Amino acid sequence: MGRETRHPYSALAPLVGALVTLMLGVNSRFSGLVGNLVATLVIHMVGLAAVSAVLLVKGEEARPGRLPAYYYLGGFVGVATVFSSNYVFAALGASLAVALALLGQTLFSVAADATGFLGRRKYPLSARSLPGIGLAIVGAAVIGAAAVGHSVAAGNWRASSLAMLLALAAGALPGLSFVLNSELGRMKGILRSTRVNYLVGLATTLVIVAAVRPPAADAARAVVAAGPFLALGGGLMGVVVVAAMNMIFSRMTAFSATLLLFSGQALTGVLFDVVAEAAFDVRKLVGTFVLLAGLAINALLSRRGRTGGVRRVGDQPKGGAVVSQR
Repeated sequence: MGRETRHPYSALAPLVGALVTLMLGVNSRFSGLVGNLVATLVIHMVGLAAVSAVLLVKGEEARPGRLPAYYYLGGFVGVATVFSSNYVFAALGASLAVALALLGQTLFSVAADATGFLGRRKYPLSARSLPGIGLAIVGAAVIGAAAVGHSVAAGNWRASSLAMLLALAAGALPGLSFVLNSELGRMKGILRSTRVNYLVGLATTLVIVAAVRPPAADAARAVVAAGPFLALGGGLMGVVVVAAMNMIFSRMTAFSATLLLFSGQALTGVLFDVVAEAAFDVRKLVGTFVLLAGLAINALLSRRGRTGGVRRVGDQPKGGAVVSQR
C-alpha cells in the first residue's frame, strides 16, 4: 500500500489493538458495577483530566486555520458508539454483535479509502485490491463465526433484522470517530484533537445524565466501591488509544489501519481466552491470519504505493479546511 503502511505505524496498530482489548475488558467490568451511563461519564472525565495534564506538561503548538464544525464531533460519535453497542449487545448477544460490528468497520474503511471521505487522501478501489479485501472480509467472517459459536443469544438474529443493521452501523461508528479525530489531529495537533474528543464526549454524556438523572449518591458509592484501577484504568488507556489512532489513521489507509487493529485485538482475545478460561478456539487464530493475509495480498497487488493517491499538498478538503503536508 505504499510508504504510509511501513514501520513504525504498521507495527504500532496491532499493539494499540491489544490495548483496546484490555481497555474494553476493564470498561466492561466497570460498567457492570456502576452502570453504563455512570461508567461513560467517569471514563470521559478521567480521559479529559489526563490529556489536559499532559498538554500542560508537554504543550503542543497551536496551528492556525479554521475547520468545519463536523471535525470536532469525534467525541459525540464515540458516545453514540457506546450506547448503540449496548443496545445491539443486549438484542443480539455479544458475540454476534461483535461479528457484525467487525464487518461494518471493515466495509466502512474500504469506503472511506475509496471515496476520500471527509478530505482524506483518496485511494480509488481497483481490481488489484479486490482479492486482498475479499480475503480480509473472509478472515473477519471466520472470527465472527467463532464468536457466534459461543453466543447463547446468537439465534436472536432471525427476529432482529433492525438490530443487525444497527450492529453494522455501530461497527462503522468507531471508524468514523477515528477519521474525524485523525484529520483534526493532523491539522490541529494530536493532543489537542484527543482533548477535543474527550471534551465533546463528556459534554454529550452530561446532556444524557441531565435527562436521565441517575441517583448521584448511589453512583458515587458504586464508583468508589469499584476501586481506582477500574475507575481510572479505562479512561487512561483510552487517552493512549485515541492519541495513537489519531496518528495511525492520518498516516495509513483506513483499511490497513482497521485490519492491523483487528489483528492485535483478535490475537490478544485468543490469549485472554487461554489464560482466563483455559480455552482455545482455533477459528479465531485462523481468521486472524486470513485477515492479515488479505492485508498482505492487498499491499502486494495494489498500485496505491505508486500513485500515492489523488490528493496533493495544497488541495482543499470539503468545507475549506487547510491541508498540511503529511
